[in-house]
Amino acid sequence: PCGTINVTYTVTDDCGNSSSTTVTLTFDDGTIPDLSNCSVTDQTVECAGDGNEQLANDWNANNIADLETCADDLGITVTSDYDFANLVPSCGQAGSIAVTYTITDDCGNATTLSATLTIEDTTDPTFTVPAGITIECDQDPTDLTLTGDVTDEADNCSVNTLEATYTDSVADGSCANESVITRTWTLVDDCGNETNLVQTINVVDTTAPTFTVPAGTTIECDQDPTDLSLTGDVTDEADNCSNGLEATYSDAVADGSCANESVITRTWTLVDDCGNETSLVQTINVVDTTAPTFTVPAGTTIECDQDPTDLSLTGDVTDENDNCSNGLEATYSDTVADGSCANESVITRTWTLVDDCGNETSLVQTIN
Repeated sequence: PCGTINVTYTVTDDCGNSSSTTVTLTFDDGTIPDLSNCSVTDQTVECAGDGNEQLANDWNANNIADLETCADDLGITVTSDYDFANLVPSCGQAGSIAVTYTITDDCGNATTLSATLTIEDTTDPTFTVPAGITIECDQDPTDLTLTGDVTDEADNCSVNTLEATYTDSVADGSCANESVITRTWTLVDDCGNETNLVQTINVVDTTAPTFTVPAGTTIECDQDPTDLSLTGDVTDEADNCSNGLEATYSDAVADGSCANESVITRTWTLVDDCGNETSLVQTINVVDTTAPTFTVPAGTTIECDQDPTDLSLTGDVTDENDNCSNGLEATYSDTVADGSCANESVITRTWTLVDDCGNETSLVQTIN
């Protein structure tokens, strides 16, 4: 212990006379506390965000407690200039605090020790990457309402609101309109710690093209069914991703009700660049409604002893023709009416030409 002692000395003679004097003894300790076996601890801790202050409080309290335990027989008092507000920021909520500890003994002799708490951020941020997805080739992969956005962005130490960004790497798909997008999402915290997660976006073309098939139609058997200006062509060819498409057709021909007639089932097909196909059917009825033609021989007059069946005499038809049938031969039938006397008559000769589909032309020749 340090301090002073005042001592009073009294001198008394034999007759009881006395005199006093006082002297002071001072105990002075000029030696600072010996803390050679004591220390405080520098420490590096991982950032805890809003919990950083509690980390620092605990570290400071532990240093004080260690000093007091180490020098508990020296009668010391330990104080520190710790104040969390003195945190020197480095990034985010990380930083460092330097604290001076003052150790004072009972005689007021003091010494100091220093320690530094470093709060660092080495922890990567976290987030949930959107699930892989498949979209059509005419959909916009940059539309995050369609392909998905990251969620749950979080970090142990950042003070700013973190936003993930992405970069895309595009590889060819299995056909012209398809691709595979490898989307790398990146989230960087205030201290440069980075997390990368990958989302796969498959861009496909499963949509068949569209077109308007020409209406069914009926043509004559002598008209050309390959003449699209006659039978009709497709219109409105369109596709969600391919351009410049041209429909093609194939024909299946079935017999009609007679030799010159048929039913053409025309299948129009449109295929896009990824093989998606649309087929629509047009029906073309090929008919024969046109009657054949010929030139009837002129009316003639013969003698009653001449043979009216001799066509070299009475005349034969010429120019037999049909739009679809070949090798037609006209026939005739006669109606005989009385003439003006017993050996005279009027023959009404009806010439008839019938094509392979029963279309008939009849013309009359009069033989007197």
